[in-house]
Amino acid sequence: MTTAFFSDERCFWHGGGNYAFTLPVAGLVQPLAVGLPENPETKRRLRNLIEVTGLSRHLQMRGAEPAARADLLRVHPERYLSAFQAASDAGGGELGLRAPFGAGGYEIAALSAGLATAALRSVLKGEARNAYALSRPPGHHCTADFPNGFCLLNNIAVAIRAAQAEGLVRRVAVIDWDVHHGNGTEAIFYDDPGVLTISLHQDRN
Repeated sequence: MTTAFFSDERCFWHGGGNYAFTLPVAGLVQPLAVGLPENPETKRRLRNLIEVTGLSRHLQMRGAEPAARADLLRVHPERYLSAFQAASDAGGGELGLRAPFGAGGYEIAALSAGLATAALRSVLKGEARNAYALSRPPGHHCTADFPNGFCLLNNIAVAIRAAQAEGLVRRVAVIDWDVHHGNGTEAIFYDDPGVLTISLHQDRN
């Protein structure tokens, strides 16, 4: 069995609007040359390097469908999903803290969660030895009903709940390795004895 690599070009289309870091561009706030610090170029570069180095020949290069509403509802309440989708359809905005999104943001976030879900499912079903989902927007700062830090849906939480609902797994350990604390994932599973969350992050972050 090989490693499965999940990605979708549409994830690179996710935009946070005209911001300088997290400030709306207006008055004396000038836009950054590369836009938000969470931008598509680093992820696109990684995928391109996998192609040009030939590494893709040793991987299962796969895509996925957006996470279904039923999958999202296992983690996020309907009121949040409805508000997110309405704002997305209206051209984008900001529903939480430092988590801006543009038009179509809801659909792309659902796709990002779908890639994570498909990656986990592929391993649990024995289709791949391990898997990596190159997706954006990210998810580990998003709680059940509050987007934060560029995270609009909690991708790993959606994936875990889907796998549990399908009977593929009962107990899960999440190892979150990032500069920042995976606070959203921790909050979602804090009272769940079936999911252990471990966050490895920089001090004071």
